[in-house]
Amino acid sequence: MSKQSCICQSMKTLLKEQCMLAETEFQFICLSKKVDTIPFMLFTAHQNDPFKAFGKCMRTPFFRLEKLDEEICCAVLSLLEAVDMEGYPTDSCDDLFALRKTDCCIIINLKCFCAISPLPVEFVNRPLPIIEPKC
Repeated sequence: MSKQSCICQSMKTLLKEQCMLAETEFQFICLSKKVDTIPFMLFTAHQNDPFKAFGKCMRTPFFRLEKLDEEICCAVLSLLEAVDMEGYPTDSCDDLFALRKTDCCIIINLKCFCAISPLPVEFVNRPLPIIEPKC
């Protein structure tokens, strides 16, 4: 299996699992909230850094798969806005605390990517901690 078809197949599996999470009631898996997103990052063969997209004054390497066209190996991704522990936007994995859904979407050719790195579903819409000021 080539890298191109491999990443397309991985995205197909991700979309299937994402739909299962959103639509299925589990007997043995306890989720603290309803989950409908498996966040992920994409990597090309020529970069060690993740692919980043721009939209609405933000830059992000974090995405949600919206649609997949297996015939031409293209996908519609929505951009996820990353925030740090204080709620400020970040595009760094080191500072990532939560991911917020946006309505910004891009269309990508999956043949340009060689790896996908999923992130924990708990990052999506994770509430920020309440930090009490010290007196």
